[in-house]
Amino acid sequence: MKYLKNFPRHLTQLMQDKGLSDEEVAALCSVDVSVVQAWLMREGKRCYPVIDNLIDLCLKTGSELDLLLDLEREHDDQKQLRLPGLTFLEENDLGVSLELLHKEIDKVMPTEEELELLKRFRRSDPENRKLIIQLMN
Repeated sequence: MKYLKNFPRHLTQLMQDKGLSDEEVAALCSVDVSVVQAWLMREGKRCYPVIDNLIDLCLKTGSELDLLLDLEREHDDQKQLRLPGLTFLEENDLGVSLELLHKEIDKVMPTEEELELLKRFRRSDPENRKLIIQLMN
């Protein structure tokens, strides 16, 4: 649990910032209140959330995952684990978030023409590949 050593502190801070109770966090993550209370324990029989719980917390509170994890950064302003299209939504509807993510993915997907060029490139012999790369530079 290398990245969750300070999870109780991070979760407590998130709950204070968002005004959430143990019961509300449990509902967001679809777990029992006793599970959330075990997450908040700093000693004794504490347990850790699974990745599904962490993602639920982030998506449903509009928080970034790195706020809950212990990540070493070279710079304080360095962002980690941002989920494009999901982090900045204030909507609680996962469908809206997923639709926006799908649009972001579509922007970087190759067109049919680009796919055909890639297929032809892969089928060409090494000598032709070198020529193609030289033409592209």
